[in-house]
Amino acid sequence: MIDHYLNSDTISLFFLEIIETNNRGSVEAAAMSSCENNGNALPQFFFGLRLGSPKFVYSRRMQRSEIACDKPARMLNRNEGFHSVLMVWAALVVSSEQYSVNTSSDNKPFKAYANSTKIVETLLKEYDKRIRPGVKGSPVEVRVDMYVANIWAMQEVKMEFTIDIYLRQYWRDERLAFGHLTSDPLLTLSSNINKQIWVPSTYFLKTKKAYFHDVTTENYLLQIRPNGSIFYSIRLTITTSCTLDLRRFPHDTQLCTLALESYGYQTTDVWYAWNPRDDNTSAIFVNNEVELPQFELVNVEKEAVINKYNIGNHSSLVAMFKMKRRIGYFLIDTYVPSTIIVIISWISFWINPDTAPARVALGITTVLTMTTLISSARASLPKVSYVKAIDWYLLLCLIFVFGSILEYTFIAFMINVKNKSKRKPSVDSEWGDGSKKQEERTELLSLFAPKCSPRRGNALKRVLSQAETDSLGVESKTFPEKTEREKWYFISNPHTIDRCSRIGFPLTFFAFNCIYWLVHGKG
Repeated sequence: MIDHYLNSDTISLFFLEIIETNNRGSVEAAAMSSCENNGNALPQFFFGLRLGSPKFVYSRRMQRSEIACDKPARMLNRNEGFHSVLMVWAALVVSSEQYSVNTSSDNKPFKAYANSTKIVETLLKEYDKRIRPGVKGSPVEVRVDMYVANIWAMQEVKMEFTIDIYLRQYWRDERLAFGHLTSDPLLTLSSNINKQIWVPSTYFLKTKKAYFHDVTTENYLLQIRPNGSIFYSIRLTITTSCTLDLRRFPHDTQLCTLALESYGYQTTDVWYAWNPRDDNTSAIFVNNEVELPQFELVNVEKEAVINKYNIGNHSSLVAMFKMKRRIGYFLIDTYVPSTIIVIISWISFWINPDTAPARVALGITTVLTMTTLISSARASLPKVSYVKAIDWYLLLCLIFVFGSILEYTFIAFMINVKNKSKRKPSVDSEWGDGSKKQEERTELLSLFAPKCSPRRGNALKRVLSQAETDSLGVESKTFPEKTEREKWYFISNPHTIDRCSRIGFPLTFFAFNCIYWLVHGKG
């Protein structure tokens, strides 16, 4: 009997009839109506309660009912108190079922969070980050690949370059396997979890400075797979040294390296290897938008080496960036200006040598300009002991400019010699007049000596002898000038030097440029 009353349809219709007939005071009518509508009353009852019109629902149900039962009604007449308690109990059952349905749907996401939190707490409960994975077995294999986001301009003076990379490391820690706890394929954790688990003590060799990115949050990524495989990614900006060979500057090709290894673990504990990417690309992937102002990235090579120290061997990975310098900037800033200065110095070959101030001013100006250009070109380079390719070019340009000044100096000297030689014919004419004067003195001596006293005749002879001696002195003084004239006799016209320089200087400079660019411009 109790099972019959516990039927949800009967109880709900009974509760509805009590509400409808409470003004008539007839419990029996409620029981009869409940029996008549047994079987399909519960859905309409709930709907009616929500709309606040149970009477309307009841009337619709009464029109379709065709079942009458007298036995339950007679039983209710005999025990009205029991039916009242049963009515209250039915209302509580309906409310509890509705509340349980709503609560289960609202708490479903919270159960997922609770499950993930339980997994993390279980994994880290007895975890000791001081001990590496597989401490008594083979060394941990740490596979590495990197994404090069940017390469900043190289500093030749400091011999360094700056690179922005995403360093990705892969290893397996069986203590973090969670396949037996959940069926989730991946567990992604926040950045601060790396302080609670073991990570390889990776550092970069020859690094001058480096920093992590923390805008807007720390740029870390940590993912764990069910078998304990860990993926750890960090974004770094590193300034590292790069040994430059500038003998062929600015036609040089530089090879800069970025090496990493474990600081605290030797090869017996940690072994580094380049990670073969799933898409068959290189383990070092360079962003296609990387553009260096003075260099062109030719290719990237990688290798794995073992560095030997006093304490033991350490596994290391080396990334080599081969960069070729672009010469366009130096053509505009150095080569073209120096060539123009050399050509300007040749203008003096067409200036009249007699205008000394113009030629001297032009030569000194070009030399000073060339010296300033050399100083500015060397200011951005390290002070190395060897001679660079650009030094050879600028030095030869300075020699050509200085050669134009030497050429005019030689011409000026020749003109001075020529001007002195113009005074020599007057000396020769004076030499011819001396012979005639000698004959006149001899004639005077023959005419007046017999007529004079012996003392006066001797005096006259002394005077004439002194005049002859003076004429001989003139001859001795003019002898060296005659020798000097014969020495420069092969250059009759100093202007010939200018005419030869107009052809010789350009041809020599052109030959020098051909040799220079053939040797250094092969690339």
